[in-house]
Amino acid sequence: MITDPDIVARRSQDEGLEEVDIDGPHMPIGLDDLRAERDAQRECEGFGALAEREVVFLRRRWDEEDDDPVVYLMELDADGRRIRQVELAEDGTAVRSGPDDWPFNPPVVDLFDPALSSQEISRSDFEKHWATARQADAGS
Repeated sequence: MITDPDIVARRSQDEGLEEVDIDGPHMPIGLDDLRAERDAQRECEGFGALAEREVVFLRRRWDEEDDDPVVYLMELDADGRRIRQVELAEDGTAVRSGPDDWPFNPPVVDLFDPALSSQEISRSDFEKHWATARQADAGS
């Protein structure tokens, strides 16, 4: 349960955010690039392959400049929001977390993205790592 007043305040601010339909007839100013990206994706093999599923399991590498490389195994719902996640560090450390461990849980992927189809893993692969990972520390 999240009790930090700053985190609770941030979450309540997000409730009024307007959703944008990327396939809608009008895009808000500054989001035209998203429409162009979606139009280009439609031509790619794998476009929408993961969309409309109730649960999807992905393996995604994160290697930003300031961070140590890490692989995320994610269980996602039909909106692209995390249900559960395992973080695999290069040193072999595995840490699992769920919604109670995150300050907020926006969609983290667009399940129509054709690049994601090559990142899909099986439920059994995810569960194997989930079972052996240590629980994230509270508040991390």
